[in-house]
Amino acid sequence: MKVTRKIIYFDNAATSFPKAPGVPEAVADFLRDIGANPGRSGHSQSIAAARILFAARESLCRLFGIEDSRRLILTSGATEAINLVLRGLLPQGFRVLTTPLEHNAVMRPLRYLQRAKKGEIV
Repeated sequence: MKVTRKIIYFDNAATSFPKAPGVPEAVADFLRDIGANPGRSGHSQSIAAARILFAARESLCRLFGIEDSRRLILTSGATEAINLVLRGLLPQGFRVLTTPLEHNAVMRPLRYLQRAKKGEIV
């Protein structure tokens, strides 16, 4: 679908638009030429996908100054990352300070952990 007028897109929390130059082409190339999951099998497409993922991890580590790429965690998005961090960091009987403006992606796991770990949300 070709858009004929300029769009100003403000919902960048959900996605980005327009995509950075080269991104649509790279995704299309991957889907057309590889289309496999990394690390799921020993066939050539899976190995190629694993190499691409490894190169991306190494690139991100250089960008963020991470020495060991095993310390970089990639998730499907912010909600999964927030859940992973909160579940991993908050100890039994935790106390968290937040506001009524906090995003639902933070509040839901906090409320769950409040019950599961007998924590306190202030």
